[in-house]
Amino acid sequence: MRKETINIDVRKKMFKAKLNGIGFKEGDSHIIYLPSLQISSYGDTIKEANEMMKVSLKEFSESLLELNENKIHSILKQLGWEKTKFFNKRLVNLSETTFEDIKKEFNLPDDTQVQKIPIAV
Repeated sequence: MRKETINIDVRKKMFKAKLNGIGFKEGDSHIIYLPSLQISSYGDTIKEANEMMKVSLKEFSESLLELNENKIHSILKQLGWEKTKFFNKRLVNLSETTFEDIKKEFNLPDDTQVQKIPIAV
């Protein structure tokens, strides 16, 4: 998976991110999960789940940007994010979540097919 990044400018109320989503089907629902932010969405199709993820990320980022910068970084640090050395407003996720981790977290059968879904906001 590619490296995940978040760029936050509190003053400009700007949140941009490149994230790695994991998609899978559970029953009749398609699920997309972002391990690095612990956000999930679902829909009847993968396209619908992706649209719902955009809504969830918009709500997440808007709520986050209402906080002060120290609180934002505290929350993101708890999720495994760290500031980069050279770019003051950029964070990277240092954790590595595997497909097997996702299957265990969601208690999915071993034969569940999962796919990588890049997400940019």
